[in-house]
Amino acid sequence: MNPVFLSHFLDENTPIYGGIPDTISFSSISSINQGDTANSLKIGFPNHVGTHLDFPFHFNNNGKNSSDYSADFWIFRKVGFLNCSIAEVPANVRQLPSDIELLILKTGFGEKRHDEVYWKAQPIIPASFAPLFKSHFPNLRVFGFDMISLTSKLDRSEGKKAHLAFLIEEDILILEDMKLDELDVTPNKVIISPLQLKSVDGTPCTVISF
Repeated sequence: MNPVFLSHFLDENTPIYGGIPDTISFSSISSINQGDTANSLKIGFPNHVGTHLDFPFHFNNNGKNSSDYSADFWIFRKVGFLNCSIAEVPANVRQLPSDIELLILKTGFGEKRHDEVYWKAQPIIPASFAPLFKSHFPNLRVFGFDMISLTSKLDRSEGKKAHLAFLIEEDILILEDMKLDELDVTPNKVIISPLQLKSVDGTPCTVISF
């Protein structure tokens, strides 16, 4: 397959968990149109925004952070792809090879990314998926999907349990708010390139499939 981005460009219209306005800012430092030599921007955003990773440190002070992963960790040659609803996941995981390192779930909810429902009422991902995935895929390192968070506003308690189950109990990183509209077949390879922010609990990233 041709290389495609599985991550969104970050801009001031990027949806934010909780719907908090004016969270991302792009402001001009210099402008050619204003007589400056070059164009330059000052950009401000939280670390859990856009297509981004959650590290164990997000939910445990002793958990691994962004600086604890080597470059080769982010290259995935064994990828699993599910194109189904949340309810259909348990049955469909049994159809995937057991050696996958990255599991991508396309629910179709990403189509609602610029509607209020995207952050306000996304489907609930149960905490039970973490041990289910690890039992079927012992080499699984990252779970990614086309929803804004592992925690739905409809059940924040279950969302906390899910984060703990994935990040702490099963050591599976979370890749949230993926761009999956162009993905219809299982990629041969995926590269995740986290923004290199030192020792943080989460970071935006670029994701490319091949």
